[in-house]
Amino acid sequence: MKHLFFFTLFFYPVFAGNISGIVIDESNNNPLFGANVSLSNLNRGSATNNNGEFVITDISPGIYDLEVSVIGYKNYSKSITVRQDNNPKLIVVMHREPLTWKAINVIGMSPSKHSPEITQIINQDNLMKNGIFTLSGLLRTLHGFDLQMAHEYGRNVNISIRGSSDYKPGGYNNRVLLLVDGLPASIPNSGAPDWNAIPLENIERIEVVRGPASSLYGHNSMGGVINMVTKSNIPNNLLTYQVGFGSFNNNVFQLNYNRNVKNINVFTSGGYNSSSGHRFNAHHKNIRGSLKLKSQIGNYRKWSLSVIITKSSNGQPGFDYPENPAIISYRQSERTSSYLHIFYSRPIINDGILSSSIGLNQFNTIYNDRNDTPSENIQGQTKYNDQIIIWRNEYQKFFTDKSILTIGTEAGFDGSRSDVINAIYVQPKQRTIAAFTQFKKPFKEYWILDIGLRCDYREVQGGDLYPKKLYQAISPKLNIYFKPHPSKQYHLSLNRGFRAPSISELFLEHESSYGLQFRGNPNLQPEFMTAAEIGFKAMRERNQAWFLNMFYNYYSNMIDFVYTIPVESLNRTNVEGFGLEFGFSNIVLPLKLGFMSMNYSYLQMKDMENNGPTLYRPRHKVKVGFEKQVRKINIRISFNYKSPQQYENFLSSDHPIIDNIVRFPIETIPEISLVDLKVSKRISNIEMSLNINNIFNKDYVLIQHYPMPGKTWQINLSKIIK
Repeated sequence: MKHLFFFTLFFYPVFAGNISGIVIDESNNNPLFGANVSLSNLNRGSATNNNGEFVITDISPGIYDLEVSVIGYKNYSKSITVRQDNNPKLIVVMHREPLTWKAINVIGMSPSKHSPEITQIINQDNLMKNGIFTLSGLLRTLHGFDLQMAHEYGRNVNISIRGSSDYKPGGYNNRVLLLVDGLPASIPNSGAPDWNAIPLENIERIEVVRGPASSLYGHNSMGGVINMVTKSNIPNNLLTYQVGFGSFNNNVFQLNYNRNVKNINVFTSGGYNSSSGHRFNAHHKNIRGSLKLKSQIGNYRKWSLSVIITKSSNGQPGFDYPENPAIISYRQSERTSSYLHIFYSRPIINDGILSSSIGLNQFNTIYNDRNDTPSENIQGQTKYNDQIIIWRNEYQKFFTDKSILTIGTEAGFDGSRSDVINAIYVQPKQRTIAAFTQFKKPFKEYWILDIGLRCDYREVQGGDLYPKKLYQAISPKLNIYFKPHPSKQYHLSLNRGFRAPSISELFLEHESSYGLQFRGNPNLQPEFMTAAEIGFKAMRERNQAWFLNMFYNYYSNMIDFVYTIPVESLNRTNVEGFGLEFGFSNIVLPLKLGFMSMNYSYLQMKDMENNGPTLYRPRHKVKVGFEKQVRKINIRISFNYKSPQQYENFLSSDHPIIDNIVRFPIETIPEISLVDLKVSKRISNIEMSLNINNIFNKDYVLIQHYPMPGKTWQINLSKIIK
């Protein structure tokens, strides 16, 4: 009983007095959930519940500075007087402002674990405005990003940030981590995610971090992080739907509905899209659904449960190779991707927050031959069964000087059973145990220090007859921000990232439909990247913004599929990259011509040991957008340019052997210049849009001998029903 008494006394203080109130939106008086409420001159704080209400307990009489902050609104501050009793209930009215540089939440329940000063936020409004339906379609519009893919809804998508990845069949060599509500979504076999399995209609915002994030997320995040945050805060009983049709029999349907059931917020979504494809065997069909339940117990404890299931069918278009027209792919695949996430948080130990997240992701993929496959091209069925289990715990402590301390642990298990894994390894497994800490602190008047450290232990078990492999990594980070004015910021970042080999890179044994044999290398070592970056950004009224970033990346033990015979993964040493990014947005053009946005990316990568060129890294990328409204019709023209890039033509029959190494010819993909057009108009709660991509019908490829579509069009209609 004595221990129980002290436990109760420690966690539940005696109430002396309290401050209570409600936080509402200025425009519609709706209550705001998840707003942070604190007394800046006292180590006390709270957060609003589903009804926008908050309570701060155990407050002695006196005068305090009340501060309230929530994403998308201007900070609120006011001096209040607390009496011993009969304190009136406060009404806090929050005024909206753009999200451009504001702090962000992983799932709206605790402050961001990224560095919000260098995190780009894309919200649902941006996706709707630009007529974007897939994650691939979004990322190709961002500065510093490059994509290689067969088509937008394809499986073999490689995402590269600042040259971190190149194209390899199957998505290998992926160095960008995809998160769903802060939990990894990678497929253990290849190390790449199913990029288009997460429905965008279910997403509230997308957070983009360029550069290593291994100090928080460890393995696979050495090139950057893309965090897709599912919807949590939208009005009750809201139904939205979108329908569309376009080129190549492309059909789109999306549906969202949410409501409150007692004390539980229910968010549901469903979607369907299909297309016959722009060339032979490029068809796709995608059916997806999601359910999210979220609730708050009392004023402090919160929980959520999220389920996403996607079933997709994709053709695997082959190479269009003039020297060998017989290289035609008859392969197609069926995949079911499922994500189950559970989150719980509660206050503990002096106003800190303890949160726990559990994720279970399952990927079942079957490759088959088409019904019209010639007998000499039949390959039979190939199966993949992959799963990820991850458990993440974090303790966050908030201080009155706006410092934040985060301490956490992570444990994960990956398993893969696949027909392309060397039979002697049966079912490879990977286990990860990690601990990390982050500390962010303002100092002096205009400076912020953001430091972090993570230690990873990753155990790989190929088979029972083979010794276990242990990969260890220490990933530090140091970010310094200087903000002499609320609209200006300078930053300096030093980070170290790492990636352990994927199961395929270690244990693959597979012959492709175009004749190459792939073989894993169990002796691979993990790869590391040390990154340095300096940058500046400024902002003015009307969301006008400018930015400039310079970075240097050094790779050691870079893992690369080398096209020898057979093809296998090897470690490269001493690869470095230097880059520059600058741009602006929403600049007013003269003569009332509208608004203009532009970004430019420069990248130079080099293998210091002269082991060959770094492939699929274009040196220059330019993206320009013009937007104007004419009689309430919004017109947007986008221009995209990508300079030539090199690739290794492994389809060529000309491959001499030099120094016992097969040498395929190095060839060049020509430069790409594309122009897109979007016209949209909103009438009440209905928005209609017409998208025309590649309006000049140019021929181009993103991967060697994989022709992309010419001019395409899409008509969409979306409606909100309250």
